[in-house]
Amino acid sequence: MIKKFVSIFLLIVILFGSSSTIVYAKKVKTLTQLERREMETRFFDTSDTEKVIKAAVNTLQDSGFIIQEIEPNLGYIRASKSYKRKFINKGRVAGQSFMLALFAAYAVFSYGSTAYYVTDPTRRISNELHAKTVVVDTNVNVDKFGKNKTKVRIVFSQKVLQNADGYSYVKSAPTRVLKVYDPKVYQEFFAQLDKSIFYEGI
Repeated sequence: MIKKFVSIFLLIVILFGSSSTIVYAKKVKTLTQLERREMETRFFDTSDTEKVIKAAVNTLQDSGFIIQEIEPNLGYIRASKSYKRKFINKGRVAGQSFMLALFAAYAVFSYGSTAYYVTDPTRRISNELHAKTVVVDTNVNVDKFGKNKTKVRIVFSQKVLQNADGYSYVKSAPTRVLKVYDPKVYQEFFAQLDKSIFYEGI
Protein backbone atom coordinates (compact mmCIF):
# COMPACT_ATOMS: atom_id res chain seq x y z
CA MET A 1 0.00 0.00 0.00
CA ILE A 2 2.81 2.38 0.92
CA LYS A 3 4.69 1.60 -2.29
CA LYS A 4 1.56 2.25 -4.36
CA PHE A 5 1.02 5.60 -2.65
CA VAL A 6 4.65 6.60 -3.17
CA SER A 7 4.51 5.56 -6.86
CA ILE A 8 1.42 7.71 -7.49
CA PHE A 9 2.98 10.62 -5.64
CA LEU A 10 6.20 10.29 -7.64
CA LEU A 11 4.24 10.38 -10.90
CA ILE A 12 2.64 13.66 -9.85
CA VAL A 13 6.03 15.08 -8.88
CA ILE A 14 7.57 14.03 -12.20
CA LEU A 15 4.83 15.86 -14.07
CA PHE A 16 5.38 18.89 -11.86
CA GLY A 17 9.13 18.70 -12.34
CA SER A 18 8.89 18.52 -16.12
CA SER A 19 6.70 21.61 -16.17
CA SER A 20 9.18 23.51 -14.03
CA THR A 21 11.96 23.17 -16.62
CA ILE A 22 10.81 26.20 -18.56
CA VAL A 23 13.48 28.90 -18.65
CA TYR A 24 12.03 32.28 -17.87
CA ALA A 25 13.85 35.10 -19.63
CA LYS A 26 14.63 38.26 -17.73
CA LYS A 27 12.12 40.94 -18.53
CA VAL A 28 13.67 43.84 -20.38
CA LYS A 29 12.25 47.00 -21.80
CA THR A 30 10.94 46.45 -25.30
CA LEU A 31 12.69 48.69 -27.81
CA THR A 32 11.46 49.65 -31.23
CA GLN A 33 13.61 48.92 -34.25
CA LEU A 34 14.47 52.63 -34.50
CA GLU A 35 15.48 52.79 -30.82
CA ARG A 36 17.71 49.74 -31.22
CA ARG A 37 19.36 51.20 -34.31
CA GLU A 38 20.01 54.50 -32.54
CA MET A 39 21.56 52.64 -29.61
CA GLU A 40 23.78 50.58 -31.92
CA THR A 41 24.99 53.52 -34.04
CA ARG A 42 27.40 56.42 -33.53
CA PHE A 43 28.78 59.09 -35.85
CA PHE A 44 32.39 60.26 -35.64
CA ASP A 45 33.86 63.49 -36.97
CA THR A 46 36.25 61.99 -39.51
CA SER A 47 36.06 60.74 -43.07
CA ASP A 48 38.99 58.33 -42.64
CA THR A 49 37.10 55.02 -42.44
CA GLU A 50 40.32 53.00 -42.59
CA LYS A 51 41.55 54.44 -39.31
CA VAL A 52 38.12 54.01 -37.73
CA ILE A 53 38.19 50.32 -38.70
CA LYS A 54 41.63 49.98 -37.15
CA ALA A 55 40.43 51.72 -34.00
CA ALA A 56 37.38 49.42 -33.85
CA VAL A 57 39.61 46.35 -34.14
CA ASN A 58 41.81 47.63 -31.30
CA THR A 59 38.76 48.37 -29.15
CA LEU A 60 37.35 44.88 -29.66
CA GLN A 61 40.68 43.24 -28.89
CA ASP A 62 41.12 45.36 -25.76
CA SER A 63 37.68 44.07 -24.65
CA GLY A 64 38.75 40.45 -25.04
CA PHE A 65 37.23 39.76 -28.47
CA ILE A 66 38.97 37.58 -31.05
CA ILE A 67 38.68 38.95 -34.57
CA GLN A 68 37.08 36.37 -36.86
CA GLU A 69 36.78 38.31 -40.11
CA ILE A 70 37.68 41.73 -41.52
CA GLU A 71 36.53 43.14 -44.87
CA PRO A 72 38.16 46.60 -45.13
CA ASN A 73 36.54 47.38 -48.49
CA LEU A 74 33.10 46.69 -47.05
CA GLY A 75 33.86 48.20 -43.66
CA TYR A 76 32.87 44.96 -41.93
CA ILE A 77 34.30 43.32 -38.80
CA ARG A 78 33.16 40.12 -37.11
CA ALA A 79 34.49 39.12 -33.69
CA SER A 80 33.59 36.92 -30.72
CA LYS A 81 34.57 36.12 -27.15
CA SER A 82 33.44 33.62 -24.53
CA TYR A 83 33.14 33.58 -20.76
CA LYS A 84 31.55 31.58 -17.96
CA ARG A 85 28.40 32.68 -16.16
CA LYS A 86 25.77 31.06 -13.96
CA PHE A 87 22.18 31.01 -15.21
CA ILE A 88 20.27 29.32 -12.38
CA ASN A 89 16.56 28.62 -12.59
CA LYS A 90 15.51 28.47 -8.92
CA GLY A 91 12.19 26.82 -9.75
CA ARG A 92 13.94 24.05 -11.66
CA VAL A 93 16.45 23.50 -8.83
CA ALA A 94 13.61 23.35 -6.28
CA GLY A 95 11.62 20.90 -8.39
CA GLN A 96 14.58 18.60 -8.99
CA SER A 97 15.59 18.78 -5.30
CA PHE A 98 12.08 17.69 -4.36
CA MET A 99 12.26 14.81 -6.83
CA LEU A 100 15.68 13.81 -5.47
CA ALA A 101 14.29 13.65 -1.92
CA LEU A 102 11.33 11.53 -3.02
CA PHE A 103 13.45 9.19 -5.11
CA ALA A 104 15.76 8.73 -2.13
CA ALA A 105 12.76 7.92 0.09
CA TYR A 106 11.43 5.52 -2.55
CA ALA A 107 14.83 3.79 -2.64
CA VAL A 108 14.54 3.19 1.09
CA PHE A 109 11.07 1.64 0.73
CA SER A 110 12.32 -0.56 -2.12
CA TYR A 111 15.37 -1.67 -0.10
CA GLY A 112 17.75 0.05 -2.51
CA SER A 113 16.51 -1.55 -5.71
CA THR A 114 15.49 1.85 -7.15
CA ALA A 115 18.51 3.77 -5.88
CA TYR A 116 19.57 4.51 -9.46
CA TYR A 117 16.56 6.86 -9.77
CA VAL A 118 18.45 9.52 -7.81
CA THR A 119 21.11 9.77 -10.53
CA ASP A 120 19.07 11.86 -12.95
CA PRO A 121 17.86 14.61 -10.55
CA THR A 122 21.34 14.74 -8.98
CA ARG A 123 22.92 15.31 -12.40
CA ARG A 124 20.33 17.91 -13.33
CA ILE A 125 20.83 19.88 -10.12
CA SER A 126 24.61 19.75 -10.56
CA ASN A 127 24.43 21.05 -14.11
CA GLU A 128 21.99 23.80 -13.18
CA LEU A 129 24.41 25.07 -10.52
CA HIS A 130 27.48 24.95 -12.77
CA ALA A 131 28.53 28.02 -14.72
CA LYS A 132 27.56 27.86 -18.38
CA THR A 133 29.64 28.94 -21.36
CA VAL A 134 28.44 32.14 -22.99
CA VAL A 135 29.65 33.19 -26.43
CA VAL A 136 29.26 36.83 -27.43
CA ASP A 137 29.27 37.53 -31.17
CA THR A 138 29.52 41.00 -32.63
CA ASN A 139 29.25 42.53 -36.07
CA VAL A 140 30.61 45.98 -36.83
CA ASN A 141 29.82 48.05 -39.92
CA VAL A 142 31.86 51.16 -40.71
CA ASP A 143 30.62 53.51 -43.45
CA LYS A 144 31.50 56.97 -44.63
CA PHE A 145 28.64 59.36 -43.88
CA GLY A 146 28.51 62.63 -45.77
CA LYS A 147 31.77 64.46 -46.41
CA ASN A 148 33.34 64.58 -42.97
CA LYS A 149 31.75 61.85 -40.87
CA THR A 150 31.96 58.10 -40.39
CA LYS A 151 29.06 55.97 -39.18
CA VAL A 152 29.74 52.95 -36.97
CA ARG A 153 27.07 50.40 -36.14
CA ILE A 154 27.71 47.44 -33.87
CA VAL A 155 25.38 44.60 -32.87
CA PHE A 156 26.07 42.28 -29.92
CA SER A 157 24.39 38.91 -29.45
CA GLN A 158 25.07 36.19 -26.90
CA LYS A 159 24.58 32.42 -26.97
CA VAL A 160 24.27 30.25 -23.89
CA LEU A 161 25.86 26.89 -24.75
CA GLN A 162 24.42 23.63 -23.48
CA ASN A 163 23.21 20.36 -24.94
CA ALA A 164 19.72 20.03 -26.36
CA ASP A 165 18.40 18.29 -23.23
CA GLY A 166 19.37 21.34 -21.20
CA TYR A 167 21.09 19.38 -18.46
CA SER A 168 24.20 17.59 -19.72
CA TYR A 169 27.36 18.92 -18.11
CA VAL A 170 29.24 19.16 -21.42
CA LYS A 171 27.80 22.21 -23.14
CA SER A 172 27.91 21.86 -26.91
CA ALA A 173 25.01 23.59 -28.65
CA PRO A 174 23.30 26.96 -28.16
CA THR A 175 19.83 26.73 -26.66
CA ARG A 176 19.38 30.44 -26.14
CA VAL A 177 20.46 33.17 -28.54
CA LEU A 178 19.77 36.68 -27.30
CA LYS A 179 20.52 40.05 -28.83
CA VAL A 180 22.05 42.39 -26.29
CA TYR A 181 19.85 45.44 -25.73
CA ASP A 182 21.60 46.88 -22.69
CA PRO A 183 22.42 50.52 -23.50
CA LYS A 184 25.41 50.47 -21.11
CA VAL A 185 27.15 47.81 -23.24
CA TYR A 186 26.95 50.04 -26.30
CA GLN A 187 27.82 53.21 -24.41
CA GLU A 188 30.98 51.59 -23.02
CA PHE A 189 32.03 50.30 -26.44
CA PHE A 190 31.57 53.65 -28.17
CA ALA A 191 33.34 55.48 -25.34
CA GLN A 192 36.34 53.17 -25.76
CA LEU A 193 36.16 53.49 -29.54
CA ASP A 194 36.18 57.27 -29.25
CA LYS A 195 39.38 57.09 -27.18
CA SER A 196 40.94 54.63 -29.62
CA ILE A 197 40.16 56.92 -32.55
CA PHE A 198 41.82 59.76 -30.69
CA TYR A 199 44.92 57.63 -30.05
CA GLU A 200 45.03 56.76 -33.74
CA GLY A 201 45.65 60.45 -34.35
CA ILE A 202 42.50 61.22 -36.32
